[in-house]
Amino acid sequence: MERMRQRLKWDQRTELAKTIFLFVIVIGGTLAGYGVFVLGMGTTTPLVVVTSESMVPTLEVNDLLVLQGRAPEDIAVNDIVVFHASWYADAPIVHRVVSIEEVNGTYRYYTRGDNNPSQDFGYRTYEDIVGVLVWRIPQVGGISLFLRTWPGMIFMAAVFIAILIVPEFVCKDKEEDEEEAQELTESLSSANEPATDA
Repeated sequence: MERMRQRLKWDQRTELAKTIFLFVIVIGGTLAGYGVFVLGMGTTTPLVVVTSESMVPTLEVNDLLVLQGRAPEDIAVNDIVVFHASWYADAPIVHRVVSIEEVNGTYRYYTRGDNNPSQDFGYRTYEDIVGVLVWRIPQVGGISLFLRTWPGMIFMAAVFIAILIVPEFVCKDKEEDEEEAQELTESLSSANEPATDA
């Protein structure tokens, strides 16, 4: 570890440079981890947030859903799926599979929201389906939705700026305090030395 610090000339770097370096490492690690998560779950969108009440009481608005990709034959009736629909382009839809039929080797999935009085229009094909629900985390998705709003973006920008700037001032103050303490110690020790006659 000490060799790495010497190679990077860590002690010679400013606090701002150190903070930016660590921030890049954390962001890179997070993105790499998410990439591994995407591969492991078998879908390009393993996390979605519920934004409507169509699945109440099973799913509530702001619930974070973890999805898994499945083969067409492994999607079953009563599975909750997330899919793209031509009749609603704003976001993917989260509904339950209520029936399945196979026509010429192609699966057709019919869906309905638990809170909706009628079945969805038409059917979904395998290509429409983003993934199957495997885990629900209540209300955590609200944070993600907040961060997509202007106040959320301003909040994140403020946090980012604070992460970059605060360490610079804190470490600078510590260095100044240490220098003052060193000067005080030196002046006290020189004052306490006995005078010698030549």
